Amino acid sequence: MAKAATEYSDYDISDDSLGRINRSKIDKPLICFCVLNFFLNAAVSVIAPFYPPLAKDKAHVSVSTIGYIFGLNPIGAFFFSLVMGKKMSQWGRRRCMLIGLVIQSAVVVAFGLLDFMTHNKELFITVSLVTRFLQGASRAAYSSISFAYIPILWPDSIQKKISILETLTGLGLMSGPFIGAALDALFGYQMIFYTLGGIFFIALIPTAIFLPEDDHSLNKKPTLNSKRVIRNRQIWSLGLLLTMMSAGTTFINPIFSIHMKCYNMEEDVASLLLGWLTISYIICINIVPKLLQCIDKKIILTFGLFCSCLGDLIIAPLGIFPNKWFMTMIGLPFIGIANAFCVLPAIPQYIDYLNQIFNNDPSLRLPISDLSSGLFISFYSLGTFVGPVIGGIVYDAFLVDQSNEAQMTSFQRSSYTMAGLQAIMSILFIFGGDVYAPGYKRIRQGENIGISLEEEDEYEGSNKIGVQMFSSTQPNVSHDESS
Repeated sequence: MAKAATEYSDYDISDDSLGRINRSKIDKPLICFCVLNFFLNAAVSVIAPFYPPLAKDKAHVSVSTIGYIFGLNPIGAFFFSLVMGKKMSQWGRRRCMLIGLVIQSAVVVAFGLLDFMTHNKELFITVSLVTRFLQGASRAAYSSISFAYIPILWPDSIQKKISILETLTGLGLMSGPFIGAALDALFGYQMIFYTLGGIFFIALIPTAIFLPEDDHSLNKKPTLNSKRVIRNRQIWSLGLLLTMMSAGTTFINPIFSIHMKCYNMEEDVASLLLGWLTISYIICINIVPKLLQCIDKKIILTFGLFCSCLGDLIIAPLGIFPNKWFMTMIGLPFIGIANAFCVLPAIPQYIDYLNQIFNNDPSLRLPISDLSSGLFISFYSLGTFVGPVIGGIVYDAFLVDQSNEAQMTSFQRSSYTMAGLQAIMSILFIFGGDVYAPGYKRIRQGENIGISLEEEDEYEGSNKIGVQMFSSTQPNVSHDESS
């Protein structure tokens, strides 16, 4: 712990590695998280334009198998996020992050090596499946841990830091194909993945230097009762809301280009149109923190899913709208805005729910932060898998022939189905997530965390840092009141 205590002179690290941070020192971890978040998401999206032609034309892999290979990324992220949310504080956050970067570097390089395996179809498919699953798992490990660090390193600006990381997420996903196209034009297919793999490997150095050391008294760390979390309806309500939010964004992935061809739009133009969703998301993700200062998180989450439902109806389009391509351009920003409304408040809301479950136990503040980020990544990743599956199944079910009219009808039914599921989930969250419940009691120091003034005095004496961390997750917290 000596190194961390020296580097973070005002970072009063106790046995659980939590303390006050010298503001002049927090920029390096933030820059590290931002840069890696950008390239991790670029590595996910860079595969889309280059891997399918290699698999189909050279290795003779079927389109359906390619779909399964792509689907393993969110599946790996879903399962591993749950594990990381539960175990990262015991295994060590920095240690897990370094291991995740090593795995990410290896699997990205493996995608470049697939160019040498096209002569053996079985080997090609096996390596593709394993690497895609591990890519999702290692990305989930890094994302879960980086989000878990936010309440620890920046307790007074949680939503702002999440918005910064999510902005880089959107930019990475949007920039991946362009980075890949540039590297492919200059050096060829393999150098795309060798370059990204090298970036992740080099990133081990700043990650090891800039992040505080893990607490080595791992066996002394308190753990959460998993049964109490699993049985809680609020946890499931928010998780399913995130799943449907993510599904409402990704259900169009396998059918969007096909649908836009019905309007005589080329695939490259259609892919650029999808960027409008990402742009609206990036713009809105930096506005939502201001709304959270005056509006309850649960209301913003509910509004977000309703907004996504409206966007799906517009791109369908609903019967009251003209069946023209520009309706898609109008509807996509609604989905991007909805994503921002659901993503940003999710982790603080999970922290609130878990605090209620465990009665604001100050000894559990780090496990609660870890599990909150793990639940967020896990349920959102599940939606990225469920969405394309629902979209593809409903589309095929209603497709009677290959005419433009039939394809438009199938796309419309897929959009209606997703919008209906999102509307139902919004209503369920209103009741299951206690959106209608009155706000928490205001108190001097730990506003909105549901403890009495007497309990707060005890907090101030021994666990003031934990109170500050949790109170900062609420909107309307005035730190000027505490003195």
